Parts: sequence; structure tokens; C-alpha cells
Amino acid sequence: MRKNTRDQILSSALRLFSERGFLGATTKEIARQAGISEVTLFRHFSNKEKLFISVLNKYAFLPILKELILKGKHRPIRNTLIEIAKAFLRALQNNKALVRIMQAEIKRYPDPIKKVYKNLIDDTVGELAQFFNESQDKGEIVSLDPFILAQAFLGLFYSYFLCIEMKESMGLTEHPEDLIINTYVDVFLQGILLKGG
Repeated sequence: MRKNTRDQILSSALRLFSERGFLGATTKEIARQAGISEVTLFRHFSNKEKLFISVLNKYAFLPILKELILKGKHRPIRNTLIEIAKAFLRALQNNKALVRIMQAEIKRYPDPIKKVYKNLIDDTVGELAQFFNESQDKGEIVSLDPFILAQAFLGLFYSYFLCIEMKESMGLTEHPEDLIINTYVDVFLQGILLKGG
């Protein structure tokens, strides 16, 4: 099935922003890659800033996280955290070029983009914090600040993602991903599970 024009633009924008960054990609190039005119692009997105923000929102991890938390409400916490970790790593891997270029450029972005990016991170951490809060209410985990727990959990796997990137660039081998994920989740849970939880 053929993508609609908006999806074509977003897909082309993701590709070019990932290759050249927000600062290097032009709306003219994005329109050409999408097979449309620049005028058509501007009918859907009034400027490059709004297009970039739409790309961030479309490919963000937050909707996936919400779905996994909803599915995991009646499952053991370990299973849910393993699923979240796998999906988070998959999202980072799928968009690693964009992640890499944003790390390099973020300080030079216009304020509206910085604000959207910050809000996406805050909302993602907040969603996971709510999950930890509910787990505390059910007596599954210790009573620690759920936002710090969420930051620690996501930070653990974000750091692992950066390690993989570094090891790949140096030609070093890595342990199987499932082993890493299970071990990291178990180490994390050993610090927060209540006895008998």
C-alpha cells in the first residue's frame, strides 16, 4: 500500500535528518526524496522546525512504552521490564543515526526543538515512573522515588546502547543481547524488589 504524502515526507525527513542532522538537511532535499514539491511539503509542515518536531514525535519511544506498560499490568514486573528494555534498545538501534547526530547537534537547536525533545524525555521517564509507582502501591518494589528509578532503568540501557556503538566501531565482540538484558534487569530488580516480591 502506498504511503500517504504526510508519511512520505516524515519518512524522507527521518532519513535525511539522520544523515545530515537538523542543521544540514534542507526542506528542498526532503521534498525531492519524498517525490513531491517543496510547496507540497510546506502545505503539510509550515517550516523545517515543525517537520523535525513531527519526526521526533512520530518515531519516539513513548507510544511503545505506553503500550507495553498497559500489556504488562497483570504480569510479573520482571517480564514487563525485559519487554521494555528490548523495545527501548530496538527503538535506539532503529534510529541510531538520528540519536547520534542529535547528541552532536542538540546544543545548537532552536529552543522549540529543545523543548519538545526535553518534553519527550520527561514524558517517557514519567510514564515509566508511574509504572514503578503502581508497583510500589502493589507492594512489589521498595519505596524509592519512582522518577529516579525510571531514570536509572532507562539510563542503564541507554548506556548499554552507547557501549554497543563504541564496541562496534572498534570491532569488539559483545555478549548476546538477551543475556545482557536479562542480567541488567535482574541486577536492577535485586536493588528494588521487596522480599517475597
